[in-house]
Amino acid sequence: MKNLSESIRGFIRDVIKTPEFWKINYYLRSMKKAPHGGIFHNTYPNLFLKNYAFSFSRLFQKNQSLPVPLLETASKVRTMFEAADLNIEELLCFCFRPETKNGGGDLIYLATAGKIIKYRGTGQFAHETAVMEAADGKITYADNFDVDIDRLICAFICRLVEECVYRIYDVDEILSHERIELPHDKYGLTDVTDTEFLRQGFRLNDKYYLYNIFLDTSIGSINPEAPNTIEIMQHIKPPARILTRCDNNLAVPYSQMVGTATWDAQKYRGITLNFENISEQLRRGKETIIHYDPKTNHRILLYIKKAIENGTELYHLNVEQIWNPDIFVGTEPVIMTNYLHGTYYPSLEKFEHIDFSVNQYTRDVFELKYRDAEQQTGISIGEYADEHYKVWCVKGGNLSTEVWAQLVCATLDEPFRNIFLETIGGGYTEEETT
Repeated sequence: MKNLSESIRGFIRDVIKTPEFWKINYYLRSMKKAPHGGIFHNTYPNLFLKNYAFSFSRLFQKNQSLPVPLLETASKVRTMFEAADLNIEELLCFCFRPETKNGGGDLIYLATAGKIIKYRGTGQFAHETAVMEAADGKITYADNFDVDIDRLICAFICRLVEECVYRIYDVDEILSHERIELPHDKYGLTDVTDTEFLRQGFRLNDKYYLYNIFLDTSIGSINPEAPNTIEIMQHIKPPARILTRCDNNLAVPYSQMVGTATWDAQKYRGITLNFENISEQLRRGKETIIHYDPKTNHRILLYIKKAIENGTELYHLNVEQIWNPDIFVGTEPVIMTNYLHGTYYPSLEKFEHIDFSVNQYTRDVFELKYRDAEQQTGISIGEYADEHYKVWCVKGGNLSTEVWAQLVCATLDEPFRNIFLETIGGGYTEEETT
């Protein structure tokens, strides 16, 4: 955001301080669009929360309605803009003019096809030519184009989100804004078993909810209706109960839902497990298993705890991805890990439930946790998280070890999938369909 006047910078600072901007920033970042192929390749912690690039041009495609939360925020921001008496030309330049000569393809597309500005001249391709001249600074926008101010304000808000002018730093911040109004358990999870699951969200009681920001919406088949994680749950026989967070900040009337998912194809294959070895491993009740990748030094922690419930033996299985702290950049204040828990009954060779949470640690505690030197540091690799934020749970009493392994693989970030399957005696490959 170079070459902005102090007045427009001040306006931006005022906008991002509003509760409306927090909500739309969270909403649009939760509306995750995976890269081509439908798969996220997350190789850094906290990616969805603060680092994942948001590209908004798909929201302004032909015949595409804008999300209701965006329109609601735009109403507030337009009032602020008019009260500030700012130069609209600078706002137009911020939205459409690339900072580098050969960059900004999305911005040029937005100006050309986003129905935000319309060239006042005539002639075939006159609009497209004028857009390029304005992008190069040869002509002004305000003097040569008619402007749809409402759509311009929407584009301005999206540009702020795309530029990461505001970052959500931790789970506590999300919890402070979260609005869960449907019946839920003590973890904030609502039974959504009978809902209609879609690629970016689900329909429940005539509302459309986006999936939680931490749920990886990567796909696992050719043009599926739902993310891979949800498909795995839906294929459990007999059907299992599915629970997840239903945040009203991520909800709109179903009739007004907007999605940006595209046709994608992905095929997971080659998940091979030695179930006899898994069962034996569980029956021995090993307490802590740590496996690492010698190339990345990332680790998987598999912690198994034996318990007796109503006279029946069971095991709590806890899987956590442990990032190598050497990859952290800057002054990352908190580190988040994907954490899966399940209750396994060896007499049945089934799980009763499997759940996914995000564990949050302060950076200094996480680095000591990674070292796994409790006698020297006082912190073990099994150190409890400062914040434990549950995202989903599947219950059924008939969950096989294969379902458990598939859900763990679908939920762990990419660098940890092979490490996990090596830990339990399996292998994993991923093929992208062309």
